[in-house]
Amino acid sequence: MQLTTTQNPMNIDEPATIKQSDFLLMAIDRGNSGSKIAVSVNGCPLSPFKIPSVIRKVGEGEGLIKIGNQAYLCGETAISMTTGATSTPLGEGDKVKGLAVVIASAIHKTMEVYPLTDAVDLSLIVSSPFATDSLSREIRAELKPLEQGFEIGGKSIKIAVQSVAVEFEGTVLLKSDPMFNGVIDIGFGTILAGFRKASGEVAIVPLMGGDLGGCNLVIKGLLNDPRFLAAVKKSGASAPPSAERLSAKLSEGVTTLRGIDLRPMLKDHMKVLKTRIEDAAQAIATELRLDSLASD
Repeated sequence: MQLTTTQNPMNIDEPATIKQSDFLLMAIDRGNSGSKIAVSVNGCPLSPFKIPSVIRKVGEGEGLIKIGNQAYLCGETAISMTTGATSTPLGEGDKVKGLAVVIASAIHKTMEVYPLTDAVDLSLIVSSPFATDSLSREIRAELKPLEQGFEIGGKSIKIAVQSVAVEFEGTVLLKSDPMFNGVIDIGFGTILAGFRKASGEVAIVPLMGGDLGGCNLVIKGLLNDPRFLAAVKKSGASAPPSAERLSAKLSEGVTTLRGIDLRPMLKDHMKVLKTRIEDAAQAIATELRLDSLASD
């Protein structure tokens, strides 16, 4: 996927030759399935983009991303390869581990639009179910190897991390648009919710079973659907797609795979997720009512 600039307030044509370093402001939501990224270069916003969260650790010299003595692949390339050890946030049970690789991959995507300097200043905003100072410090430690320099796309880059902020997932919407007072964040393996208090503060809504699944309920249901398996066999495929590949395709809006129309089957498997979304909406309504009573 190629990035395209949505705005160019600085009228940037080419990087200034006297510039010492570019400044990146990056916001990332590292999901269990895909990482959503928004970035601006020297104040110029680029179109947001998404990459699969799959990381593959490969042998020296084989990887697109080299950090220290280790080489990695990230995103679609990592899904397509068959050698090396793979990891995902859900598989590791940790969204911080491997974040440096995802950031490096996001920088590589940014370079498709803007030829960055060899030294880059980075301010990072990370969305998370937990927004604490200790998590910010943990992320800083994870990014430390990037400050020593890394190689990507044949270019060596050093990152100077200027700041790391952690925000509760979904709060960007509540903070940026006053017409909304609640948000439901449907992840691959979780459903989270938040609401805006009368004071303006954004708070988390406790959801019973919020950690028991999200879109993965639909993916797993589809992958075990006899109709889907029969259609895959009829298409001539040697095996059904992996959950990671299927999730990546669906997140791109693809509803036809190898000639198979997924929409009728997806509708059936959406029922459980629909019920959980309705439960989350009711929980937000309850929190809003209680907050209103407390503020009277």
